[in-house]
Amino acid sequence: MRFIYSVASEPGALARWGHDLVFCFSSVSATSLNPDLRALAQRMGYERALEWRRLHPRPPRDNPASLSNFVFGTLAANALGVPGEPDRELVRDAAAGFPATGFLGFDPSREPPPADIPAECPRCALRNRRGAVRCERCGAALRFETRYEVWLDALILTYRGDVYGVKLGAGYADVLKWIEAMRPFPPLDYRPGRQSYYGAYAVTHVIYTLNDYGRYQLSRDWLPREFRYLEKNLRAPALHGDPETLGELMDTLRAFGVSEKDRIFQHAVDYELAHQNRDGGWGDPATDDPYTRFHSTWTAVDGLRESSSRATRLRRPELMEVLRPRSLLAARPSPGDDRRKLP
Repeated sequence: MRFIYSVASEPGALARWGHDLVFCFSSVSATSLNPDLRALAQRMGYERALEWRRLHPRPPRDNPASLSNFVFGTLAANALGVPGEPDRELVRDAAAGFPATGFLGFDPSREPPPADIPAECPRCALRNRRGAVRCERCGAALRFETRYEVWLDALILTYRGDVYGVKLGAGYADVLKWIEAMRPFPPLDYRPGRQSYYGAYAVTHVIYTLNDYGRYQLSRDWLPREFRYLEKNLRAPALHGDPETLGELMDTLRAFGVSEKDRIFQHAVDYELAHQNRDGGWGDPATDDPYTRFHSTWTAVDGLRESSSRATRLRRPELMEVLRPRSLLAARPSPGDDRRKLP
């Protein structure tokens, strides 16, 4: 956590990635079982969130990505108890200025995540129109984002809006409903040119956005294919020197009640502990990319720490209607319904 704080104390990193950094502190302070870790994250997060809020006093209107990040940072600052939230109507007005395609690249109310959305230009960072193979500004060759990459980003972005109470292009349920179209998720494959790790991150973020980033436990019966995916692929990141992805798989397995008592999970714990850097972080210490360093460290911390969450439920119980066919809904109790025993 002190390493993450050191990154968050760099002005350039806070200006660019402050929304994620503040959310990291907020999440750890809200869901850690260890009281010392909770208190440490709360102190660090409150201080950094004060500065983030000073840098971002009002919602941006220039592009939807900046507005989404503003909402994320605002959610985290609010959770840390930092004063000064801007009028939420200003955020709603700003969001209304962009269509679903502006936020997500596609409209999930009309189609599943597509495979023809170009990634950000590697040379000039421009977001090009759908289907473009060369950058319209600088001519650089573009790659298309995988369907899982598109869906992952859409899950995160609409989750932010859902929790905050502002529609960011589309509703979260409109994105989640494509889960059956995304299954089965591709197994982790680290061969050159493969991008199956986006499938892994799509799985972990289905779980994060359903359990409110660790605030609740989930039943394995609700997401059996995702649970099996996590179990089956847990060893791959360690075999390929990837503590970042390993941390997310560990963290989301914990959401299903897996712990150090499980032999395969202990192997993952041993790997993370053996690969912490001297500076306290995880990942490649030679990289000059602050996001890679702090995010690798954040996921390792989340994979290693125990959670305080005990309630087994979805953050919005009605989302079970999206996860399960209606034929099964009639035979099962709704998560969050205290009148009947949960599976």
